[in-house]
Amino acid sequence: MNKNWSNTALVAYSLLPKIVRELNFGVKTRINSTFQSRHLRIGISNEQLINQILELTEEKRKIVNLRYIVQQALDRLSATDRDILIARTIDKKTYQAISNENDIALRTVFRRVSNAEAAYEKTLRVAGYTEEWFEREYGNDKYIAPIHERIMKDKYFVAKNL
Repeated sequence: MNKNWSNTALVAYSLLPKIVRELNFGVKTRINSTFQSRHLRIGISNEQLINQILELTEEKRKIVNLRYIVQQALDRLSATDRDILIARTIDKKTYQAISNENDIALRTVFRRVSNAEAAYEKTLRVAGYTEEWFEREYGNDKYIAPIHERIMKDKYFVAKNL
């Protein structure tokens, strides 16, 4: 797997429902704390609470935007490229499992995954989502940045590691 932001977005895509549930829970608990002013009893002012809700909402906006960006890029790929990327990165299937399911040589799977990743990255780049854009938008994101960091550090990264 290429160690870049486009692949970070693809790996994160499979985790987005979990991230959104966590963000929704954070917003819900903060809203619920406004009933009977529980937040005030633990030392959180109304202004602080509203700021927390706004920060969580901004995080959710970024996550939803990432989902849209990745989905649009996947939709623009050929069916073969899309299917192999989904199988490998989102469904977390091994190269061997993909080879067996599609009755193709293992080496062919490696080549097709590599070609699909390149096509996916090009699709993002053409749409204006460059590595620099991802770095600016998600480089400090508390959910996405750790995924990117792990991909960059792991010598033998596979999506199953997450």
